[in-house]
Amino acid sequence: MRRISYLTSTAVAVCLTCATVYAYAELKPAARIVEQADAPVKITSYSARYIRGSQYTTEGIHHELKYQNNSDRQIEALQVGLISFDVWNQFLDRTNGLSTSSLASGKAGSGTWIARAYGDFSFLTGVAYVRRVRFADGTIWTADEDRIVEELRQIEKDFDASILKKKEGSEDK
Repeated sequence: MRRISYLTSTAVAVCLTCATVYAYAELKPAARIVEQADAPVKITSYSARYIRGSQYTTEGIHHELKYQNNSDRQIEALQVGLISFDVWNQFLDRTNGLSTSSLASGKAGSGTWIARAYGDFSFLTGVAYVRRVRFADGTIWTADEDRIVEELRQIEKDFDASILKKKEGSEDK
């Protein structure tokens, strides 16, 4: 009887150890914001994670962010760049989040954009930046892409800058 009890307690201990190791071994998604001193909009928080699809959720990489209009002008449209990298720090996807809700000076907004990409289950790192802003007077502010590429190359050393210029939805992402 003692032998069975010993074997049972040993089996339980091994199972608990394996479960603990598995829980700590899971890779946690990372989210980075590219700071741009001259941007009229500041991203104040950003999170990104892969979510499996279900009856109530859309499968893909969910990019959630909050932002604030730091300019002294009304904004009519905001485009944020959302770049995804996989567990090997290789480019996975590029999505442009668009908001056409007016944003008064000093006011905050938020949005969630879902990216669907081949291999999106391998997502690990997301990067967000303000790409373009359209003001009420029709002028447009555009991000310095060299600054963005510099930040992206900290994740993927040989990041191809032409990816940022490709039209979204084109087959040769």
